[in-house]
Amino acid sequence: MQPKKEKDHFNHWDQYRYPTGFQGKRVAAHMNQAHKDLTTWGLKHVKVEPEFVVLDVGCGGGKTISRLARRAFEGKVYGIDHSVDMVNYSKEVNNKLVAQNRVEILKGSVDKTNFKDTFFDLVTAIETYYFWSDLPKTFHEIRRILKTGGSLLIVNEMVKDGVFEVENAEIIAKTHVHLLPLAEIKELLLSEGFVSLKVFRKRKSPWNAILAQK
Repeated sequence: MQPKKEKDHFNHWDQYRYPTGFQGKRVAAHMNQAHKDLTTWGLKHVKVEPEFVVLDVGCGGGKTISRLARRAFEGKVYGIDHSVDMVNYSKEVNNKLVAQNRVEILKGSVDKTNFKDTFFDLVTAIETYYFWSDLPKTFHEIRRILKTGGSLLIVNEMVKDGVFEVENAEIIAKTHVHLLPLAEIKELLLSEGFVSLKVFRKRKSPWNAILAQK
């Protein structure tokens, strides 16, 4: 008889919404690798000046923070996540940058960040809007903490387009993902006062990015 195998972390779908413990760390490590190409593609659509102050919301495994810090090398990059375990994991991934005070990672909620008004030049949200419970409230909060002229970049590998939903219906159900059409996300951003919206789609792919300005 074959020994019983450990359950693969992909069976623990709730970990994608709220990664915790050992399984959460495995998910974070997987996301750092799996989202590398998507994040690289998404960040091509926004300018990050060396002196920028940047926030990555839902920072998860922390690799996006590392990439942003390389570009904002005279500024500072913050990260927030609602999971304490992910905050600690991200700190470990970015331990040198944290020690240099170039990176700060905090536990926090995207709809109530506790940062002061007009603090950030850029806010990024990579593979995370799917789990936000109140998009209008969240967009309002992000706009509050952005400087005038600052930008919000939302990068996703899923989009509500019918084809993806049919092919991945089981995954979407298990991860409690809530997908919206890009047009609806744009309308919500506009209703919260964002301007100069741009939408980017990767050809023959569900990858998409939305860039909005305060």
